[in-house]
Amino acid sequence: MKTTEHRPAAQLSSAASWYSKILPPALVLAVLIIAAGIQAGLGPVGVLLLLAGVVVVPGAIYKGTKGLFRRRGIPDRWRAALVAALMLAGAVVCYLLPVASPVPETVTGLLLGNLGLVFFRRWLNVSAHVSVLTFGVLWVIATYGAGWAWLLILSPLMIFSRVSLGEHSLREALSGAALGLATFCCFLAVMTWS
Repeated sequence: MKTTEHRPAAQLSSAASWYSKILPPALVLAVLIIAAGIQAGLGPVGVLLLLAGVVVVPGAIYKGTKGLFRRRGIPDRWRAALVAALMLAGAVVCYLLPVASPVPETVTGLLLGNLGLVFFRRWLNVSAHVSVLTFGVLWVIATYGAGWAWLLILSPLMIFSRVSLGEHSLREALSGAALGLATFCCFLAVMTWS
């Protein structure tokens, strides 16, 4: 009888783990960049170049340099700062070319979100999963309309997932949601300005 009492908790933990794994920040970023590129009418080659420059290359550098940075005693925040510098370069290129909306505004929003993670992680382990997903959900609704509002359930589910897995405290997960919301507000401000 004791095993049946623990089964729901184990299933809940398994579901929380699965949820975090199927919606990692890199995948959410990739979907947003692809959607922004399609919305801007870039075509397949343009979308692939955008994806490579904004998500794939910075992500590979971030993941690929982890061991190197740690062996040399360099804090992880410097890897995130390197990615932010690459995203800044990507945003500048988007504005200089110029690439059609919403690409530059989206890249700028993602850059500001990454800078927020670099800054706030000095004091608090803000959840990137929650931050990126919150921004992504709000971006989709703003870009494609209120018919996508059902996606709003994804962020609370990610908060639950990250907290129940012990990856973040509730405060850290909620801070991730706040950062995602702030990043989205920056995106809206850039859209209005441009």
